[in-house]
Amino acid sequence: MELREVREQLDAIRERIQADGRVLPGGFLRVDGFLNHRIDPAFVREAGAVLTQVFAGRAPTCVLTAEAAGNVIAYETARRLGAAALYAKKGAAATMAHALISRLRSPTKGDEVDLCVSADYLCPGERVLVVDDFLHRGTTSAALATMVAQGGATLVGFGFVVEKRQSGGREALARFGVPVVALASIASMDPDTGEIVFAEA
Repeated sequence: MELREVREQLDAIRERIQADGRVLPGGFLRVDGFLNHRIDPAFVREAGAVLTQVFAGRAPTCVLTAEAAGNVIAYETARRLGAAALYAKKGAAATMAHALISRLRSPTKGDEVDLCVSADYLCPGERVLVVDDFLHRGTTSAALATMVAQGGATLVGFGFVVEKRQSGGREALARFGVPVVALASIASMDPDTGEIVFAEA
């Protein structure tokens, strides 16, 4: 399904981001009052429904994200798809067997972190949709996609609630050859006025 087929739902999602999102200096958008800290179940339900409509035809069996901000939207999307929800942990747990590990620099904190997923759950036969709250530079999602390949699973797409369009994340993920979908793609933000300009879907 194309995003233009869910225009009404997209408009509602963007209106909420415009109304309750806070544009901060340095190019940051604060949506932690309803998406990734304090959670509004109605907003997450709507966003998960749209991602499900868009990706259902690609038949994902697993929705993968990185802890912790993406967990809620990934779970809701997985629930609606009838798929498993899987999140990459930051650091390998002692109980994790056959860990797939990808080291990357945290896009928000700047330090290096290991993302770890058990190869028992990311394995041949799985069709994996990567879902997260934000697409910025694409570093985290690219690391997850690489782990999908390492596990022998099949990547079917990337889905995000918010994309900072000019940060280059979409271009960074293009090399994986699967659809990259963002429900609210932001072309520009003004911290002085709080204005958010959305790119066309």
